[in-house]
Amino acid sequence: MKKVLLILLAACALSLDVQAQIFGKGKTINVIPDNASIMIGGVEVATGTYNLQMGKQDYVMLRLSAPGYVDKTVRVYKADKSKTLTFKLEIDDSWAASETSSDLANKSMSVVVRDGLSADDVWKRIIYYTSDLFPNMEISDKSAGWIRSSWELQSFAYCTIRTRIEIKEVPGQDDLRYKVMLRSEYAWNDCGLDDQCFKEWDRVLKKYKQAVEDLVNALR
Repeated sequence: MKKVLLILLAACALSLDVQAQIFGKGKTINVIPDNASIMIGGVEVATGTYNLQMGKQDYVMLRLSAPGYVDKTVRVYKADKSKTLTFKLEIDDSWAASETSSDLANKSMSVVVRDGLSADDVWKRIIYYTSDLFPNMEISDKSAGWIRSSWELQSFAYCTIRTRIEIKEVPGQDDLRYKVMLRSEYAWNDCGLDDQCFKEWDRVLKKYKQAVEDLVNALR
């Protein structure tokens, strides 16, 4: 009976040794903030904390992200003897200057002008409410009731936000109607300012959001 038990224990130990060689030692990954997503190969594997098994590879690449923080890519090496690794994400300061605005950012908004305002009155109000924040216009056609501003850029510690507005009269309507669109995009600073670096952002810098709201209220 003892021999059988010793054989079983030896087999178990051998099995564990083989597993250790195959999978390697685990490492506990902690991320601050604790709601951060931990991704491997574009797939989320955990939130906040993850028990990483290294396998045969020399290192594993982790992508860490959380709302309001700067994404981080880290390389965890198998040779690192640390059993616990903690990574802290940097706060994205552009979030403090912006608001979630899924109903306004990069969406076309239809504005029906209230009775009593002529096209001339509307044009004056459009210019009044947009010229301070968007001083440079790519298109300014009063006869067509159409303006489109140039991009206005604002730099932050880790990213650059660009914003522009387009307002266009909708023809063929019984009432006076305009389409208003506020484009909001971001690019990480390590990419640069080329067009391909910018992606649509579902947030809007507060100053632009307020300007659009003021304009819409002045027309309705």
